Amino acid sequence: MKETFTIVKVSGKIVEKADELRTFVKAFAGIKGKKMLIFSGNMMAQEIGNKLGIKTKLIDDRPVVDAGTLKLLTMVYGGLVSRLFVSLLQGNKVNALGVTGADMNLVTSAKLPDGKLGDTGQVRHVNTAGIAQLLDAGIVPVLAPITHDGRGNLLFNETDALAAEIARALALRYEITLIYCFEKKGVLLNTDDRDSVVAELRRTRYKALREMDIIKDWFTNKIDNAYLAIDNGVKEVIITCPDQLGNADKGTHIKP
Repeated sequence: MKETFTIVKVSGKIVEKADELRTFVKAFAGIKGKKMLIFSGNMMAQEIGNKLGIKTKLIDDRPVVDAGTLKLLTMVYGGLVSRLFVSLLQGNKVNALGVTGADMNLVTSAKLPDGKLGDTGQVRHVNTAGIAQLLDAGIVPVLAPITHDGRGNLLFNETDALAAEIARALALRYEITLIYCFEKKGVLLNTDDRDSVVAELRRTRYKALREMDIIKDWFTNKIDNAYLAIDNGVKEVIITCPDQLGNADKGTHIKP
């Protein structure tokens, strides 16, 4: 029987709010067994960039990563936010280690082929043995969305896709639950009603909700990546919020 392994991707809107961040960290610390955290935080990077005179252009809420933006994202994600998470997790008795994809050669990527998002990567290889080595040592990896191309160049990776690719790469070794944790209780039928949660989302219903324009914009990227994980051996994908992170019955469960 495979060991269980939980991968949690937490969104920037939680990272940027102190109360929600502490709620999330406490809930994450309570997850039993081997686990890993992947995070984002675009607004924090934009705010710091504005103070430094680095303006970030967005396409569909995703940053266009030029040389200056890459330095900014590496500094904010690989430095400030990573250390913030590690310190909070250590305060909750979790032996966390902040890493990027370049550390231990954990994740290599190549630039997205259309080039519209600059130095934004898509995953080419996940060092599953390296991640397993950290987990077996009792370490909880806290992964910043910065990878490398194997030729000395850093790249920024969109975190929903990064989490899904890592989950599917490790699915042969572990029984994986992938959790997308953000500010809503799950996939909502009505964005103005935070309790209108779709408890179980099967592919046919997802397609119908997209056609009705109920699920749209950036959120489709999250669900598409959830199905990528499910289709490649990940046991379960859940979309939920910090208050529900410790309750497996809550949130939206993605089904084939």
